[in-house]
Amino acid sequence: MKIDTLADRLNLAMERSGMTQGALAKASGVAQPTIWRLASGNAKGSTRIVDIANALGVRPDWLSSGEGSMSDEGQKPVVKEARPQEGIFRVDVLDIKVSAGPGTYMISDAVEVLHAIEFTTEHARSLFGNRPDGEVKVMTVDGDSMSPTLNSGDRLFFDVSMRHFKTDGVYAFVFGRTFHVKRLQMQGDKLAVLSDNPTYEKWYIAEDNQDQFYVMGKALIHESIKYNKL
Repeated sequence: MKIDTLADRLNLAMERSGMTQGALAKASGVAQPTIWRLASGNAKGSTRIVDIANALGVRPDWLSSGEGSMSDEGQKPVVKEARPQEGIFRVDVLDIKVSAGPGTYMISDAVEVLHAIEFTTEHARSLFGNRPDGEVKVMTVDGDSMSPTLNSGDRLFFDVSMRHFKTDGVYAFVFGRTFHVKRLQMQGDKLAVLSDNPTYEKWYIAEDNQDQFYVMGKALIHESIKYNKL
C-alpha cells in the first residue's frame, strides 16, 4: 500500500491503531510537537521515524517512504517503556523558544526533549493540580513583547493537553511557520493576539487564516530567570 505523503501514512496508521497524537508521543518517546509537525505535513521526516513506526506497529520503511507492505505479518506495536520513579514528577524541557516578539521561525523539523525537571509529587500537585506529568512541558521565552509579565529567558510551564483556545490566557501556538507566546482573548468573532508590552500592536486570528493556527498549550506558571549584581 503506497500513500503519497508521510503525513497521510502517519495519519492512516494512527487511525487504524486508535492512537491520538498525544498517545503516540507517549508510546514512542517523541515530543508531541514533532508528531504534530509530521502529521500536519509541516515536516518531511524525522530521525525518530523508527520509534514512531514501532509504536504504531508498522514498518519503518513503509512509514518513511511508502514502500512495501504497511506491516509485517503478526507485527504488533512496541511501546517504549517508561521507568517512573515513585514520588517523582518529571517535566520535559523542550527544545523550543516561543517568541514574545514577531515570531520565531521554525528552523528544525523536529522538536526534541533537552532534559527534565523533577519535582516531588506533592510539590507538583501544588503547582500543576492533578495533571499527569505527560501533560506538562516547559518552553523558553524569547523576546520582550510579553514584558514585564514574561522576560526573555524565562521558562514557561504549559498544559499541552489544551490544543484549542478555550478561555482567555497566555498560550504557546504556531501561526504559519512561527512559534509564539501571547495572550489570547476572544473579541467578537475574532481571536485577538495581545502583547503585554504596549509597544507591540495586537493582531487577529480570524476565519480566513485560522487554518494556520495551532495551539501547543496554555501557560500554567512561569519561572523567571533574573541576574542581579552583588
